[in-house]
Amino acid sequence: MSLTTGDLVSDFTAQTDQDRPYQFAQHSGSWRVLFFFPRANTTHCQMQARRYQALSGEFAARGVSLLGVSSDTRKQQLMFRDICKVDFPLISDTDHAVSRQFGVLDTLVPGEEVQVARRETFLIDPQGRIAQHWQGVDPATDAAMVLEEVKRTMA
Repeated sequence: MSLTTGDLVSDFTAQTDQDRPYQFAQHSGSWRVLFFFPRANTTHCQMQARRYQALSGEFAARGVSLLGVSSDTRKQQLMFRDICKVDFPLISDTDHAVSRQFGVLDTLVPGEEVQVARRETFLIDPQGRIAQHWQGVDPATDAAMVLEEVKRTMA
């Protein structure tokens, strides 16, 4: 079952592509956007990450940090970072712990064992509660849509 609006996010620690631990609770007190994407180094995932990067200054100006999550390896995430030129953390969720916690883990093809995160986005408030949850997001418009919600929420 997916976490949804109003749910409190339990603390987690995960490795980023830059081999640093990201501990969710250490970032309390600030707004966060967690966007899940199925596969690094694919066209739609690159588009989504690049759109977030293009708007990263506007998110930062509002005190909102960005975090991308996929089940790709650290090496794949590093290539993805280089291709997309992103400056925010990318979680390499190879054990699917974060995807499971948020309820976004799915199989690529029914009946197969390969699992990836569904393309879903969470806006998390400073207290660690989900302020907004988007499912089945469009990678072309996700970042702009989330930024508009941030502007409305903080107005």
